[in-house]
Amino acid sequence: MIKFGTSGFRAIIGENFTKESVQRVAYAVSILIKKEKVETPVVDIGFDNRFMAEIYAKWVAEVLAYNKIKVNFFSLSTPTPTIAYMSKKHTFGIVLTASHNPFYYNGMKVIKESGEVNDKYASKIEKIANSIVYEKIKTLSFDDGVKQGLIKLTTNTNAYQKSILSYLDKEKLLTYNPRVLFNAMHGNSSRVVREICKKLGFTNYEIMKENIDPYFEGGLPAPYLKNVVDQKEKVVNEHFDIGLAFDGDSDRLTIIDKNGEIYDCNYVLPVVFDYFVKVKGYKGGVAHNGAFSSLISLVAKDLNEKEVITKVGFKNVAEAFKTTTAFMGGETNGIALKEHIYGKDGIMAGFFVLEILCHYQKSFKEILEETTRKFNFPSCVIEFAYPITMEKKAEINEQVFVKKELPSLKEKIVSTSYFDGLKMNFENNYWAAIRFSGNENVVRIFTEMKDLESSNKMVAKLEKFIGVKVRQ
Repeated sequence: MIKFGTSGFRAIIGENFTKESVQRVAYAVSILIKKEKVETPVVDIGFDNRFMAEIYAKWVAEVLAYNKIKVNFFSLSTPTPTIAYMSKKHTFGIVLTASHNPFYYNGMKVIKESGEVNDKYASKIEKIANSIVYEKIKTLSFDDGVKQGLIKLTTNTNAYQKSILSYLDKEKLLTYNPRVLFNAMHGNSSRVVREICKKLGFTNYEIMKENIDPYFEGGLPAPYLKNVVDQKEKVVNEHFDIGLAFDGDSDRLTIIDKNGEIYDCNYVLPVVFDYFVKVKGYKGGVAHNGAFSSLISLVAKDLNEKEVITKVGFKNVAEAFKTTTAFMGGETNGIALKEHIYGKDGIMAGFFVLEILCHYQKSFKEILEETTRKFNFPSCVIEFAYPITMEKKAEINEQVFVKKELPSLKEKIVSTSYFDGLKMNFENNYWAAIRFSGNENVVRIFTEMKDLESSNKMVAKLEKFIGVKVRQ
């Protein structure tokens, strides 16, 4: 059964992620292209470093090629944002990736107009993919597709790199020249990062974990706090000015300050957004999901910029880009600039952070602390995921979303929202939320309180409330 979640179709390899399932999706895409009567359709296909990702990508290409749809096939592991950028001038982008999920998952992101397809379009893909008799899906062998000119092999990411470079101040970067430790997390960021650095003339950097490891050291290729501890130690011990960590397909970002403080995009987005408005002169507002630091709301209000709240999933930020004036968007681990692509881009956001450090000639922590002091808003956002059974999911759903029970807390709940899961708003812009993942069978708990101790206490209360203990 093909089912798209928060970010594409994902499943366990060999269970529901198979040759059949990916070719069903490819067939559905080809049918939609024909129905929409696209002239000279072109689909860009990429893959990350997961187990068999290249093979799955070739199986997808074989279906499209049989249907006379031209394919630009990136024959080296290529960042998802690169494929998203290419889809701006082509028909679709398809990336074989499960992003930050465990190594035994793989997935497909289907991209249109530089952002992941919305729920309505994903439903069309699902309907066709699940209804076709698999044996009726015809393919053209990959090698024959190449010989017939239907599949074009490429490794060229220059157009994508040029876009990022167009937003950067080369002189600032080279004048301040911060020492940077990039972390590829065994994903596909390193090749593009090196090429951008070369074009900038920037040499003061190192890249860690750029070797291919489909097991991701037994963990997650996600720049979560617990996964960048080794990078933190290296940044501090070897006196780097900053560390930038990307996920497996390079659309997520976490940063490590020179003093070892770790920040996700709850804190990166407010700093980047503020810089783009004040220094670069951008206007139009910011879009983000509801499980996000209130700091961005305070910054937007101070700048007299519009704030758009979406559901979790960057496809929803992309929809906000299409329907509002927001020029920048973000989620906990990603940032998007509408002019560049409608999806999040960790590599782009990382280079933006470097320019900001060079502009102010301060550490990220110093820049952020100036912002939080301005609004008198000390805060700590944390998030945990808990693997659950279907029975447990049904139990939590009944408790939280049907009966709408609330936990007993000393903090005053001033309002609640069920717009996307349950969000409880407390006094002074603090909050907590519970929602199910759309990509895997987990429930997530989020909270933002005044400090780490308070946030951890809130998480513990919510864990007890819904009866979960084991964190992913």
